[in-house]
Amino acid sequence: MATKRKGIFTRLIEGPERSEDYARKTLPKNRWSLAVSIFTTNFTKLIKINLLILLFVFPIFLALFFREALISSQATNSPFSQNLGFGYPFMPTLQGREQEIIVYSNTICNVLIVLLSFIASVGISGGIYVMRNMVWTEGVFVGADFWIGVKKNYKWVMLTTLAFTMFLSLTIFSINLSDYQIALSSEWDFVFVISKIVSYVLIAFFTCVYVYMLTMGVTYKITFWQNFRNAVILSFGLLPLNIAFFALGALPLLLLFTNIGSITFAIGIMLVIFISISFFFLVFTNYSHWAFDEFINDRVAGAKKYRGIYKQSASKEVEHFVYKKSNFAKKPIKPITDTEIEIAVLPESYSRNDLIKLQESKDRMIEDSAEYEREHMQEYLDLQNEVNEFMNDDSGEGNEVSTAKEPQKSKKKKGKK
Repeated sequence: MATKRKGIFTRLIEGPERSEDYARKTLPKNRWSLAVSIFTTNFTKLIKINLLILLFVFPIFLALFFREALISSQATNSPFSQNLGFGYPFMPTLQGREQEIIVYSNTICNVLIVLLSFIASVGISGGIYVMRNMVWTEGVFVGADFWIGVKKNYKWVMLTTLAFTMFLSLTIFSINLSDYQIALSSEWDFVFVISKIVSYVLIAFFTCVYVYMLTMGVTYKITFWQNFRNAVILSFGLLPLNIAFFALGALPLLLLFTNIGSITFAIGIMLVIFISISFFFLVFTNYSHWAFDEFINDRVAGAKKYRGIYKQSASKEVEHFVYKKSNFAKKPIKPITDTEIEIAVLPESYSRNDLIKLQESKDRMIEDSAEYEREHMQEYLDLQNEVNEFMNDDSGEGNEVSTAKEPQKSKKKKGKK
């Protein structure tokens, strides 16, 4: 019987229909294909996520523009910005004046960014939650899921973002102060150069730690310090891959910070508005889930591996292979014939003894079917043991490696003799 197709408004609300034979086998086979699938099939949702995050992160961009305006105004009031003339305050030397302006402007801007992190955490907590659901290939309603994510994750995201922005402000202040001391031609210039290098390395490292804390905190129920410890371990242990995927996720931002021309800058602005933030979240969320599958999920009770992708385990493949090859799979139920087992028939007027006979005949039928199943199950278990022995490390390719090494040992012994 043909099923009635849903109306257009029902389909718009509930999303696309799935056929009855839908299975996990239709999911992508690896994380690369999953990321490509999400980017191509959910591009409009990525734009919506980006706009929602940008709505709450936009005040930080305003603080950065305010910093540039403050630097320009301070430079205008300094003697080195215009032709010399009357009216300027007397300054015995301009050495370090530029760095002093930058220290002052960056300090004000960094304080504003720390305060605005409370607002930015709203967009980050909702966006990272929606992105996690998309990587898990769950049904996503961007607006509703965004505010669900804010409700669930705002507190710890706010604490994490606040700690990160405070650390970022201190390291930037350290870099600016080092530049100021170097401009004054101090005798300890090499110390300030080393301080700058260490500060830049710490910024890069703890930015990676911060993003790992976001993706890990939205996936597992752990404390802040457990989240921080695990993020530090993953950031340090997977350092080359972290750098590669950070560069991949930041590709849309490169046009904004490259001074190639006004056209590329305008394209960079458009990318930031529509896709850059959500694209970075997609790349690193997908990558971090690969890291979780490899290093964390096996150690967490109840954690599900390979969410969002279809990856059949070796044990399931062996079980499926054995089941297909056994006679039990070909004849799972023993055919019932009248010659082997007779089922009692109740007469029109029956007594208690007739019911007992009927029950006894049913019990004989059940026992005979169970005996048939036990006989074939033993064959199934024997075949499963054979396949397991074949797939063990001590057999198959492992035997080839071991037998290849044995002659070399015997040759060495003969040479010694």
